Amino acid sequence: MTTPRFTEEEITARARQLADEQGPGWEAITAEEQVGKDTAELRYWRELALKELEAEEPTVLEVEASTPKMVGLD
Repeated sequence: MTTPRFTEEEITARARQLADEQGPGWEAITAEEQVGKDTAELRYWRELALKELEAEEPTVLEVEASTPKMVGLD
């Protein structure tokens, strides 16, 4: 599931931030996981974090558009 562009640490850090800001909090999510409950909520926050990270990545077109072009004499 993890894309090579992002490390597990980056995804987890973003998932923690999102869960703390928008959800029940990272501590509540990881506490449920530790007692063996379904980790669907943990997967949800990690998937959301990955989508946000991917959305923030510049696209090839954005990189090309911001790259200075050589205008020279041929």
